[in-house]
Amino acid sequence: MTSPGLLTAIASAVAYAMSYVCLRKGQADSSPPDSGLLPVLVTSLLFLMTFVPIGLASHRAPLSFPMRGRTLGFACLSGVIGTFLGRRLLYLAVHRLGAVRGAVLKGLSPVATVILAYAFLGDPVSWHVTASLAGVLGAIVLLALENRARPTRDRALFSSGAFVGISAACLQGVGHVFRRIALSSGASPMGSAFIDVAVATLACIASFALEGKLGPLLRHYRTHLSPWLLAAGASSAAGVLLFFVSASLIPVSTVATLAASEPVFVALLSWLLVPHLERPSLYSASAACLVGFATVILSHAP
Repeated sequence: MTSPGLLTAIASAVAYAMSYVCLRKGQADSSPPDSGLLPVLVTSLLFLMTFVPIGLASHRAPLSFPMRGRTLGFACLSGVIGTFLGRRLLYLAVHRLGAVRGAVLKGLSPVATVILAYAFLGDPVSWHVTASLAGVLGAIVLLALENRARPTRDRALFSSGAFVGISAACLQGVGHVFRRIALSSGASPMGSAFIDVAVATLACIASFALEGKLGPLLRHYRTHLSPWLLAAGASSAAGVLLFFVSASLIPVSTVATLAASEPVFVALLSWLLVPHLERPSLYSASAACLVGFATVILSHAP
């Protein structure tokens, strides 16, 4: 029987997938200068603020919120590195490559998560995890082959959407480990999720302000805010919260590897909801199937 932790991790992947589909539609409708990052983070924060009292009331551990010391520090680091910096690059990759290919590249994040979780947290690396990671890496190879087969695609390494997506995956993999460390001190998943997204939102606002982009961004969204970006924010908040819940129940390396199933759900939702934006190819469909097979292997782990 599948454990609650595995089911919650898969639900998190579905929520994240929906957020990427909504994000891609919002990007196409309003061409946001920041790829939609600011409204998604702000909406996610408002969504979590609504449910924080409920989550904290149901958490039995004493003094779980507000957090202090090591717990608070790692929750903040996960927000800055994984949620802000990782998403800033990931959303740019989605804008350049599309939701399906951007999500498949994000599948590299479990590699960083598994390595760091094994080195610093002692999480076991079973053959199920190894086989699942092999499937994710195979999906990345298929997308690389697709890129070479299409001469119109950008092949410049450091400016390409592929490089941006891989960089985002590495940052998010580090953020996943920081999330698990924050939870290890007994903090509630809801409180940790709120701190993560709140710090990411503040970092986003501060970064755009220092770059001189905040004013133009606010003027842009005053007249061109797509409801799809708001939907992406709500779905993203659900994905973050469910990720924290599952990471409190099972090893974070397992959660992160299950999160690699996102491309399957992104592909299905995209081709159903926005088929004019996401046209399937043999390469991307095969990559999504590989990731799905890897997820099935992991879900049957003992």
